[in-house]
Amino acid sequence: MGSSSSSFPPRNIYLDVDGKVQKVVFSRHCSPCDIKELLCSSSNLPRNSAIKIVNPEGALVSVDATMPTNSPNFLYKVIPLSTGQSEEREDMFQSVLSQVAEQFTRAFHINELKTEVTNRLVALEKRVEMEGLKVVEIEKCKNDLRKLRDEVTSRGGSRVNCSCKYNFSDDGKKVTPRRDVPTYPKYTLSQETIEALKKPTFDVWHWEHNEMLSCLEFMYHDLGLVKEFNMNPIILKRWLLAIQENYRNNPFHNFRHSFCVSQMMYGMIQLCNLQGKMTLTDLGILMTAAVCHDLDHPGYNNTYQINARTELAVRYNDISPLENHHCAVAFQILSLPECNIFANIDPEAFKKVRQ
Repeated sequence: MGSSSSSFPPRNIYLDVDGKVQKVVFSRHCSPCDIKELLCSSSNLPRNSAIKIVNPEGALVSVDATMPTNSPNFLYKVIPLSTGQSEEREDMFQSVLSQVAEQFTRAFHINELKTEVTNRLVALEKRVEMEGLKVVEIEKCKNDLRKLRDEVTSRGGSRVNCSCKYNFSDDGKKVTPRRDVPTYPKYTLSQETIEALKKPTFDVWHWEHNEMLSCLEFMYHDLGLVKEFNMNPIILKRWLLAIQENYRNNPFHNFRHSFCVSQMMYGMIQLCNLQGKMTLTDLGILMTAAVCHDLDHPGYNNTYQINARTELAVRYNDISPLENHHCAVAFQILSLPECNIFANIDPEAFKKVRQ
């Protein structure tokens, strides 16, 4: 039995090159492009020339590994295609490309899109420039206020006393202790409201602040958190009022947003039956984190705080300044005895709450 190489021997092609016989040998593994370059080189033509092969009878011969072999008495001839034919093909190709480009332009409204994108870029550049100027002006005003505050303090000879230990807000806002018995109008929840409150589809937009406070109070009682953490019901009311008072009147990050997130958490606990999968301590941590998650939000995000080098960004070294601030205000409120809903739990449980 013969080997693979003997079964498929190389092909021998004989060419007529300027009246001389030129032998060309190639294997069956050569591609048409390789054979074409070989033929061009044997005929003293540039490697990328457009050529055709004809036999002595004038018939065209295919340029590939299966092209028929010939003999020195039956020579093939390599004929370069005329420049005019190549240019004609190139012109035809360019014409087709132009037509396709024109059709794409019409179909996808390229010119209109270019104009629209350009206009939007110009508008965005102007907006960025204006916003940048606003930031500069805001920082200038803040610096002027700081200087004025320092002057007033120095003239008064002493610092204004504060009833709380820390001051976490940009604008000097302080958490005010509430030692009175809370008197917000009590809202009695109907059975229909109770059932709706347990669903994630609950509509939060039709409720007043006292109604939302009553709903939050109900959630803590219904989940058994008041009993689990041995909360004083009056302290729970004071804590909820302190939470409400320490959400700013922002368009979005306000007390209603806090209630929306807390109700969604309550609804997910009911929907997913998390009471059977998590401890009451964990559920209390989830609910309290939802209630407190945006406390004293100034209305501008972390990127603004960092770029504007605000007091919050400097205090927390540009590391999640808002999240650190929300957490700090939450524990500042809990540090007040009259608002500490976790006052009656053991230190280990409170350590878990802090984490």
